[in-house]
Amino acid sequence: SGGRIKLYQTFILAVMAIESRFNPFAQSPVGAQGLMQVLTRVHADKYEDFGGKQAAFDPLVNLRVGVKVLQDCIRDAGTIEGGLRRYVGAVETDGSNYVAKVMAEQERLRSVARGVKLPISANTTASAGSAQQPGTKRELEADAGTPYAGKLQRS
Repeated sequence: SGGRIKLYQTFILAVMAIESRFNPFAQSPVGAQGLMQVLTRVHADKYEDFGGKQAAFDPLVNLRVGVKVLQDCIRDAGTIEGGLRRYVGAVETDGSNYVAKVMAEQERLRSVARGVKLPISANTTASAGSAQQPGTKRELEADAGTPYAGKLQRS
């Protein structure tokens, strides 16, 4: 089944940002659930070790299952981009819009993790829940010393 795919934390966060806007209770019309928007009916087997499908809204369980699904998609596709297309279930489109959104969000998160101050507008993912008026700007700042840029290690 191949080796384990290692994913950067910023990549996982970018997928969560685009998929659910970090809402652990998000549910799509097609049945994708939780932070990683896992299609629970398709991946029910992956929830068995965590008590079954009802664990889909447990943030840690959803993250673990979503990362496993994403790793499998990337391994099967052979590339990050191809894996993202599989993960989002790109059938009617080539998935390039989704891939571009995730990759742009990852780059933004990497910059913030390095301590770069970024102006963001109210219509970006990171400020989606804020009470700002459209078009206003604020800065995100992160401690450059934060041990954040490592790879995700599954136990």
